[in-house]
Amino acid sequence: MKLYKTEAIVLRTINLREADLLVVLFSREYGKLRVMAHGARKPTSRKRGFVQPFCYSRFLLHKGREMDSISQCEGVELFPELLQSLRTIGYASRLTGLVENLTAEGEANEKVFLLLLQALRLLARGDAEILARAFEVKLVSFLGYRPVLQHCAVCRRPLAGVQAAFSAAAGGVLCSACAARGAQPVIWCRRGTVETLKLFLRWELARLENCKVDAQARRELKAILENYIEYHLGYRGTAAEFWRHPGGPGNDHA
Repeated sequence: MKLYKTEAIVLRTINLREADLLVVLFSREYGKLRVMAHGARKPTSRKRGFVQPFCYSRFLLHKGREMDSISQCEGVELFPELLQSLRTIGYASRLTGLVENLTAEGEANEKVFLLLLQALRLLARGDAEILARAFEVKLVSFLGYRPVLQHCAVCRRPLAGVQAAFSAAAGGVLCSACAARGAQPVIWCRRGTVETLKLFLRWELARLENCKVDAQARRELKAILENYIEYHLGYRGTAAEFWRHPGGPGNDHA
């Protein structure tokens, strides 16, 4: 077929030539796609408003020899509220960047698609930092890297005490004894932080507006998830300077 349809979220765009865009999509039916949007940067282009980052749009795509291209598109949800502050732009960029860098091209994953869509719908409404942390642990779980949280990842015994350790190398939490014996570095955290991670995996994102997380737990969650994603999936992110921008997400432990 020369033409095919899909619904997709725009993850990123790259300017090419005078008026073209390379558009990175995550589609419900085909997973991650890289397609051309010819002339989309022209002020008169009908595609212009629907190929911007974070937009959820319907696409009619044309198969090409080297790269497919956008023949037509129409917006489904454009999320203008995400563009109202550096904070929400930063968090939305974090989520779309994770999906772009952690998924394989052409491999459909409807759970990831629906997770990202739900996150974009909620991001400007509540606690964006907590939503982002929950998104991260759900995403890695959907990709086959669910961390061990119910018991010690090494000895399989129940956790005891108020402290726990998290080891990316071991694949999850460790009891104090295994953490002390292990050669790999660990991140120490409170047991409550582990319980919060378990809650993130159980609850839908929409329920998290009722989840209260203190500053220490936020720091621990950030350290644990960044370390885990980097160790297992090789991704840390490329927007470190943006995250420290005044008024941006770096101001609340992002």
